[in-house]
Amino acid sequence: MAEEHAKGDVVRVIKAAGEPSRPMRLPLPSGLLPKGSNHIYITVADGSDRTYKIACSPKGLKEITLGRGWQRFYHDYKLQPFNILLFKHKGRDDFSVRIFQAPGVERTYAASGDDSGDLTPPGPNEPSTRSSKAPPSNGVHQSAAEVEQTFQSEHPYFIMHITERLLHVHFLPNVPHFGDDVSDDVMVTLRAGEISVRADYAKYRGNRSRNCGTIGGGWADFLRKCNITVEKLAVFEISRTNPDVELLVQFVDFE
Repeated sequence: MAEEHAKGDVVRVIKAAGEPSRPMRLPLPSGLLPKGSNHIYITVADGSDRTYKIACSPKGLKEITLGRGWQRFYHDYKLQPFNILLFKHKGRDDFSVRIFQAPGVERTYAASGDDSGDLTPPGPNEPSTRSSKAPPSNGVHQSAAEVEQTFQSEHPYFIMHITERLLHVHFLPNVPHFGDDVSDDVMVTLRAGEISVRADYAKYRGNRSRNCGTIGGGWADFLRKCNITVEKLAVFEISRTNPDVELLVQFVDFE
């Protein structure tokens, strides 16, 4: 499935991963890729700065077939046929990819040894991604899915698993960026009830853009003031992005 494309629109394609032995075909508007292009670059916004160059060939006017490099990507990320992939065109031959392992629950990733958690996507307003050294337990997945299904907000939001390790570091890694109109370095107000802490956010930098970053100074103080000493799910509502960012945070227990 592909969104309709008008000039200036961002093209997104949703596809099941399918079997690795079968060709992956992406429906793309004609003229989207540079003329004569025989490859695309895909990056999972997992904090690892890994970009895959994948061969592609046209199939008719509005579809391409992925070739050399696709199976490596498939196996590196341990995809399953039922996983859902969201390809987002970033310009020219560049795509970001998000991986979903259950309806409403984004996959966890292995990323440079960093430990973080699940992301439950916020629906049509989509700040992005999450990463983890190892997949969390089924209890975390189930709890995140339940929160996503029952949580109601007028703001875009994302859900993270605050692991044991994240309770003992001074920063929160792999935080989804807050929107295309938000600068790469911005002050963030973390707010939970009457508790309010100012922190700084820095988007990851690299050869290719990644749509996530780190909340630094202020994160540890926020956990301390909220008396968070055990693993939790945290719901972050993006209540404001201008002139700076405000996140309304709710911590949720899980079994």
